[in-house]
Amino acid sequence: MARGKNKFSKEENEEIESWERDSERLKSVRVLAGKIDIKCKSKAQKDVISAIEDTVISVITGPPGTGKTYLACARALKFIKDEPLTYKKIILIKSVNVPKDEEIGYLKGTLQEKMEMYMYPFISNFNKIIGKSATDDLKATGVIEILPIKFALGVTLDDSIIIIDEAQQISKDNLRTLITRIGANAKMIFLGDVKQKSVNKREKSALEILIDHFVGIKEIGLAQLSKEDIVRHPIIKILEEVFDKIENSEKLNGNR
Repeated sequence: MARGKNKFSKEENEEIESWERDSERLKSVRVLAGKIDIKCKSKAQKDVISAIEDTVISVITGPPGTGKTYLACARALKFIKDEPLTYKKIILIKSVNVPKDEEIGYLKGTLQEKMEMYMYPFISNFNKIIGKSATDDLKATGVIEILPIKFALGVTLDDSIIIIDEAQQISKDNLRTLITRIGANAKMIFLGDVKQKSVNKREKSALEILIDHFVGIKEIGLAQLSKEDIVRHPIIKILEEVFDKIENSEKLNGNR
């Protein structure tokens, strides 16, 4: 009769537990058996996919409705499906814009429940791509994981696709914390729109710092989407043009 787990050494138990976790994870990844189609509707969207595939860290910018989050989620799922022994997790990070620099303790529920509402753009895209049931399976087995910025310090993110949304709301200090978390067999994707920056307007955001100082490094790629790449609804392009006129008028009048 085989020995129970408690009969093994600490190291053997840890190896068994790791194997069991990977077994459950791979079992859940099988829900991705169907083909994951990434439908690019413009050259710039193809550039987004190329940046994610060809570089370790990619910076994807563009106005609302250009498919930034969708493309990042779809390519991340494809990595998990096609290379499950290399990429074991999709880690989701987003600035939640609440008081005390990422403090969310005042919200009710578990940490996961507190973060869930802020991660809806990610989850809704996963639901569109692979369906709610498959998304729930990947969340339940930890293949899709939410990481609050506050808890990233000291963590090494190996074997993962790390997607960081709303990078224009992230500070320089938090950028340093996040970008240096990247580990072996990992890719990091920053998403954002400089025009939607709403905090610390006097200081450069993580997104602006990345564009100004890090793009040009061989391992870091940049893909920029524009109003011409908007796919959400045709009216968004018109709305963005109106906002641009308002901003230009304010600049001319010295209101900014």
